[in-house]
Amino acid sequence: MWYCSYFVLLYIFGFVNLTISKQIPLIGLFTSTNHDNNSSSSSLVINYAVNHLKTIDNLTSELLIQHSEQDIPCDMAIGTKMVFDMIHRKPRPLAIFSGSCQTVASAIAETAGIYDMTIIIYSETSSLFTAREKYPSLIRTVPGDSQHNIARKLLLKTYNWRRFGILYQYERQYTMPVTRFNDLLHEDSIEWENALSKGISFNDLDETQGNRTRNSLKDAFDELQRNNIRIILGNFNSTMAIRIFCEAFRYNLYGSRFQWIIVGYYEPEWWLKNEGPCNTSEILVALNGTLQTRVAESRYDDNTRTIADLTPAQFKFDLSRLKTSSYYKHSYFVGYEFDAILTLTSAFEKLDNSLLKQNCSNNFSNDFIWRQSCWRTELIDIIKKVDIEGVTGRIRFNNGDRIGEIVIEQILVSHSGKSNNVEIVKLFVAIPTDQLKYALLYAKNGRNVTWHGYGPPNDRIKRIDRAQRISVLTYTIIAIASGIGIFLAIGFFVFNIIFRTHRFIRMSSPQINNLIIAGCIFSYISVLLMGIDSTLLGKRYSDAAMNFICAARIWMLSIGFTISFGAIFSKTWRVHTIFTNVDAQKRAIKDIRLFMIVGTLLVIDTVLLSAWQIIDPLKIHKYKSQTQTTDEDIMILWSHEECRSNRRSIWVTMQSIYKGVLMVIGSRFAWATRNVHIAALNDSKYVGMSLYNVVLLSITTAVVGYFLRDQHERSYILTSTFILLCVTITLCLVFVPKFLEVAKDPRSEAKPQRVVISTAGAKSHSPPPPVEEKEKKTSTKDNEQAILKMKQLTNQNDVLKLSANKCDELINKLLSALEEANGKQYQFEIFIPTSTILMDDITHTHESDWLLADENQLTK
Repeated sequence: MWYCSYFVLLYIFGFVNLTISKQIPLIGLFTSTNHDNNSSSSSLVINYAVNHLKTIDNLTSELLIQHSEQDIPCDMAIGTKMVFDMIHRKPRPLAIFSGSCQTVASAIAETAGIYDMTIIIYSETSSLFTAREKYPSLIRTVPGDSQHNIARKLLLKTYNWRRFGILYQYERQYTMPVTRFNDLLHEDSIEWENALSKGISFNDLDETQGNRTRNSLKDAFDELQRNNIRIILGNFNSTMAIRIFCEAFRYNLYGSRFQWIIVGYYEPEWWLKNEGPCNTSEILVALNGTLQTRVAESRYDDNTRTIADLTPAQFKFDLSRLKTSSYYKHSYFVGYEFDAILTLTSAFEKLDNSLLKQNCSNNFSNDFIWRQSCWRTELIDIIKKVDIEGVTGRIRFNNGDRIGEIVIEQILVSHSGKSNNVEIVKLFVAIPTDQLKYALLYAKNGRNVTWHGYGPPNDRIKRIDRAQRISVLTYTIIAIASGIGIFLAIGFFVFNIIFRTHRFIRMSSPQINNLIIAGCIFSYISVLLMGIDSTLLGKRYSDAAMNFICAARIWMLSIGFTISFGAIFSKTWRVHTIFTNVDAQKRAIKDIRLFMIVGTLLVIDTVLLSAWQIIDPLKIHKYKSQTQTTDEDIMILWSHEECRSNRRSIWVTMQSIYKGVLMVIGSRFAWATRNVHIAALNDSKYVGMSLYNVVLLSITTAVVGYFLRDQHERSYILTSTFILLCVTITLCLVFVPKFLEVAKDPRSEAKPQRVVISTAGAKSHSPPPPVEEKEKKTSTKDNEQAILKMKQLTNQNDVLKLSANKCDELINKLLSALEEANGKQYQFEIFIPTSTILMDDITHTHESDWLLADENQLTK
């Protein structure tokens, strides 16, 4: 076949080129892996690469790699002994070429450092090899694990994932990339949030609840749940990965709301090596959709030619035709093995010219020259500066570490019958640019990320910031209502002043009524102050102004309540004092005593408020609260301002107790005088109704305000509405009857009202029956007696009329005494005997039943 002819020609050209090429002896050390069935496969790939390079005209250096016929096991002792044996062979080796496991690679890299011998490896990505103080002569043609951090960062940026957590295996080779990843993020101006960085130890995988340590697997997942972390990055080996995804299945940390991003593994079907508590199907359920980063198996641009005059596509084709095709299928790093040979060949091509410039001999067959350090140092420097094209991408190094391409893949699990099919899909490639930065490109296969939900998961619960502020419309409506109330109160005040000499107004204590109006105006103003927040003020003065408004709110409302309620309370007390226990001796109660009551209440209120303001002043505080929506990923974050002090509850309790006791006593007075109706003296039932109104609406306002404290605008609307209703109803109950009375009698010509005491609980009695006649005869004598009886009744009626006139005169004296502020004091006693006749629930008496004594009679 034609490809057989190709290999024949290749070997012929190689033989011809052998006569003019310079051989470079190297130590070759390769270890076998569990999944590699062909232990001599590494040698076949190396032979193919070396023979192919012989066909390149401009390459004069030929690598002569001395190695055992069979790959050695992953044993540090065997590997180290083989290196020492090969160093002393003839010809002397100039470098070490290795594709060994991590344990052997670490041992021989340290040995090479002792001899200042360059060692180049192509299959170990562990971050441990970045320690240049330990491995000074190490070169890697495969990108290390820390290079994955750049691809991860680009991926997080692509999907706007700013908040994440990291789980890593508690070993140095896995902790180092995590530390460097955090350092990489700090270089950005983007605000990243690493919500959790948790190490997990193999020793703590099976810890129980009672003896967990800080590296426990279950503790790590408890913290993931507690912190609500959606984007989880993983740095651990495949054995640990099986246990972690088992735990993810148990904690339900997979699916549409979560995204796992791990450093990928190169063992085929690693998830089948399951020895944990979960079965493979459960692990695959949690693993489905996981994103992983791995080094690129071949370069992104398949058409770029390498220094071997070979494209990546041709390289793949050649490998597929070799006897070692099984190795090509199983070994992920075969391209990096080929690029390592290209790197060494290119470096030795430049070494001769560089040594001539430094007067350093290149006769390495001489032991003396071989032991010199000038060429060793120069060889390492040349390799670090290499910049050539390889089959895995552009070959460049950063302090001995390869700057290479990183692919982002997704693990997809599908089900067919009882079997699970796992597909690894390439999605993105992170390619380094000329400025040593990376660009994230879509893979050429046209595949997109497969999401469990409708798109990429959110990295956190989306919090929508909303200010709990009173809307302009709400404040405008309440402000208008408050303004109307203030004008109404001013109107009543003007009415009270103009008609203060009117008998009906004068008898209702107009000065006390003015106090009720003043207290109501203060309450209206407090409603206006409650709706003001910092948005209505300038930022420069908002805090100081709001602190003042906080104090003004409580002062206005408290003082307004005390003045208005105190005035109503004092008037109710006067009625209670005069018209209860009516058989006791009474004295006239002047307005000055009512002012003293209101003043006493105001002093108590002022003392409490002053102490509050001095000891623990109210200040504006900004609070935030959150509300969960029907969407689990969206939460409303409310911010609002509130007037608070350190011990606000104590001060509010003191105020509530003081005013609560006052309202209880006032309610008792109002109930005791509920049946007294004399509007000119105490506004009777209207004052009592006002007091009930204040008590009920005050309690309702306090309760509603407590339960709606987290709903700022609703709380303001309801609280303001109750205050406005309470104040307005009080004003109307006190002044509307007066307004109507004045409208009926503007010149005060009506007679004063009598005292009427309702006795709803009394029973009506009929007048005593007339004297029974012993004998009912139809004689003339009986007629005469009937006529005589009628005359007696007529006389008795005249006497009753006279008694009624005397009662009216006495009532006029009583009312006149109450009208005179500085008049002479009178004292009256009214005795209502038990023989009172009751009709229609109104008390009526006979003249003979009244014993009236004025002041002159009592002093005798």
